[in-house]
Amino acid sequence: MYKLSNPTKSKNYNQPGVKCYVSTKTLERDKDKKQNGLVAFAIPDLGILFKSKCFGSYYELEYISLLSLLRFIELNYRAFENQKISILCSSPLLVYQVSENALCHNELKQHRNLALAYKRKLSFSLSWVPESENRAQNGMIDLPPLKNSFDFNFEDIQKKTG
Repeated sequence: MYKLSNPTKSKNYNQPGVKCYVSTKTLERDKDKKQNGLVAFAIPDLGILFKSKCFGSYYELEYISLLSLLRFIELNYRAFENQKISILCSSPLLVYQVSENALCHNELKQHRNLALAYKRKLSFSLSWVPESENRAQNGMIDLPPLKNSFDFNFEDIQKKTG
């Protein structure tokens, strides 16, 4: 068992941090309709941009995007050790439900509960960012080369999240 640093309990506020972004895109405007969509996460400091096609309601896809990132962090926890993990997304609903452990529709409870379990294990913060600043949504033309020599594991990211 491992536990990544907890930014809210850490007394060392100079601790290095990593910003991660999550995003969802769909073609339909009806957010309750099941549809194909694109889920994405980005970790600009590590030069990582992940995108995958998924099926579900818009809100389910938002959770799948977050859970895909969290699964990636879990699979590659050594790259994130002693890092303050800040996750930014453009969904106020997702931020509210995960940050405040707020009530949600039955179809989202399983996803929300999994996100809360990851939050206890990985100790991340989740905040809102405007779509125009969401690096997962808008791409990353200015990706830096990888700073670390980690052999990142992308295998089975969505196995537990989808």
